[in-house]
Amino acid sequence: MSNLKEKTFRPELYPELRELTFGFINDMEKCLQCGKCVGTCPAAAVAPYNSRQMIHAIKMGNIDEVIASEELWLCFFCSSCYAVCPKDINFPFTVAMLRYASLYAGIGWEFVAKLLPYAWDYYGKGQTVQPAERNPNAIKRLAENSGTSGKMEQIRRKMGMVPRRRVSERALAEIQFISDVSGMTDRLEKIKRHEQVKPKSKNELEWIRTKRTPEGKFAGFPEED
Repeated sequence: MSNLKEKTFRPELYPELRELTFGFINDMEKCLQCGKCVGTCPAAAVAPYNSRQMIHAIKMGNIDEVIASEELWLCFFCSSCYAVCPKDINFPFTVAMLRYASLYAGIGWEFVAKLLPYAWDYYGKGQTVQPAERNPNAIKRLAENSGTSGKMEQIRRKMGMVPRRRVSERALAEIQFISDVSGMTDRLEKIKRHEQVKPKSKNELEWIRTKRTPEGKFAGFPEED
């Protein structure tokens, strides 16, 4: 992982997080370090993301380093790694659990917050993409392929469409209604409140109790207000 060495080692995280990973540590132990997961990973193709190195870090007990890394938040959950793994390791599930652990420890909110502008654009406008392309290389390719200047408005006109995408008032109302009743709007507000949250101290981590099954086994982290 590209920036693990820059992270501060926090041994107070390990006892609880070790129990989290022991739920599926047998999967990690099966890893052959063959790299097939990395070779098929779309995130690894465009970013410093390496599932093989993450698995190695987990096997070595460096779980706190993994949950403090930005790489943990680059997975697309496409499950390509799971599909090609010769040992049938469900790594996307591992990523999901480790992200939960990262938020629990107060580390991951800064990475989640990066998604807020896109989420609020969708809630307010019904769109998650910019109305115009800004990448000059992409504009050049669009111009070559469409016979226009490359501007999206001209391409849409040439295709017989309105210059700008339109979302009707009814459609936008439905988007907002679904977001509200599903709890997504409240979740976005919660993430916004956590943007400046600092990682939990050792005492805070020791105070929070994890969820347990009737048999006393680890069952996840508690929801926080």
